[in-house]
Amino acid sequence: MIVVAPPSILEPPRFPEVKRDLSMVLDKSIQYQSLENLAYETDRKILKDVNLFDVYEGEKIGLNKKSYALSFVLRDDEKTLTDKEIDKVMQRLMENFENKLGAVIRKG
Repeated sequence: MIVVAPPSILEPPRFPEVKRDLSMVLDKSIQYQSLENLAYETDRKILKDVNLFDVYEGEKIGLNKKSYALSFVLRDDEKTLTDKEIDKVMQRLMENFENKLGAVIRKG
């Protein structure tokens, strides 16, 4: 006889999550996993998820380059995030991508 445990139901978060997108150009040798790892090293408290939603390689961005577009899900489990808190984390993410991986952040 096989006993199956009842499904566990998770309570939805009490505070809203915020999504932000970021696009950057990097050397072709940089893998997505490096971006994800660096993102979580940058912020472990409110960064809840990182997703890759576009990769582009072509003449428009240069030889041996590729463009990654990432989305970030931010949420504080204790309170609603302010724009200032969100902007601070996104700024740190951009600075780390630029300084540690040589990324060029795409504006607009």
